[in-house]
Amino acid sequence: MRRLTFVAALAAVLAVVAAAPAGARDAGTTARAPGTWCGGTLWKLMTLSDAKRWTVYPTPIRTSIAAIANLTAPRRIIASRTTSFERQVWSLTAVIERYRVQSNGEIALELYDVPSALYMNAYMPNPQCVANASHRSELLAARSAFMKACGAPTAAWKLLGATARLSGIGFWNPVKTTLGALGNGAELRPVTHFEPLQGCGRYG
Repeated sequence: MRRLTFVAALAAVLAVVAAAPAGARDAGTTARAPGTWCGGTLWKLMTLSDAKRWTVYPTPIRTSIAAIANLTAPRRIIASRTTSFERQVWSLTAVIERYRVQSNGEIALELYDVPSALYMNAYMPNPQCVANASHRSELLAARSAFMKACGAPTAAWKLLGATARLSGIGFWNPVKTTLGALGNGAELRPVTHFEPLQGCGRYG
């Protein structure tokens, strides 16, 4: 009887493991509904948790979406910082056209540059995925400041139209078909600083 009980218990455990999402069973991933939070090929770059995170120069360089749009993306995007764009904190002023929270817990910001009429995306990482991140306190402070000023995001896009000054690390996204993506795939990811200038609790 004891052997039958043990076999039944073991079968139940194996059934639970088999039913878990594949991402949850991979090393270095954390799964939460509706998607995997911490994991994937480029997630350490996206959260400033990669092995070369200490090579990122922390003093922000002023730039614009138009200037970033003129950069040439690497032919092959890998999970390492291979370009100067990825090893620098960049600062720019833009309109946050809309925002939402993604299934991995990131806050996605669709930025708009008025002079050039160009869009670009920026992302604030999930706080649960930055335990080993460089400048972790800055990442958390930027996300907290945004939510405090502009409101909590939802899974659906929220229109905003607020002007802000943002800083973030350069990131090359191999996917260029998302809403607001630049043609070369350049993004600010993760965002390290957020300061509302107009709207979002500042000047109406």
